Amino acid sequence: MPDSAWDEMLAAAAGEVLETMFFTGVYGPAQGGSPAELRVSARLSFEGTPSGVLILSVSEPAVRSLAANFLAPDEDDSLSPTQVGCVVCELANMICGSLLSRVKTEEHFRLSSPELLPEGAAFAPGPPNQSLDVGDGTIDLWLALENHAE
Repeated sequence: MPDSAWDEMLAAAAGEVLETMFFTGVYGPAQGGSPAELRVSARLSFEGTPSGVLILSVSEPAVRSLAANFLAPDEDDSLSPTQVGCVVCELANMICGSLLSRVKTEEHFRLSSPELLPEGAAFAPGPPNQSLDVGDGTIDLWLALENHAE
């Protein structure tokens, strides 16, 4: 499957998860964000045909909004960094699961547990496969595949 098809499936999977689980729309491709912008990032690897890694990075304003939509805290409750990190990991898990459910294969995929990346961690070389505007900020997604045919 060509990389462009993977990119399209990744955008569709992210959009579906954001709409159904986080009550957030995707407003199109994100315009370049500020390099100094704080972000929360997670990484998830998967095994199957193909195997690979999904990395996502969410801008601070977007992650606060997504976490609030997902967890629905009382108005007076502020979300802890741990809660926000768990939401980003769960977002990575859901997007990866949605993406892989679109792959036509008889083989099952095995997903690792998502891991929160340290602030300022280096991602994959090159620009993200998808950079999405979610209103309050951006979500960048990198997908690195191994052993896949073009």
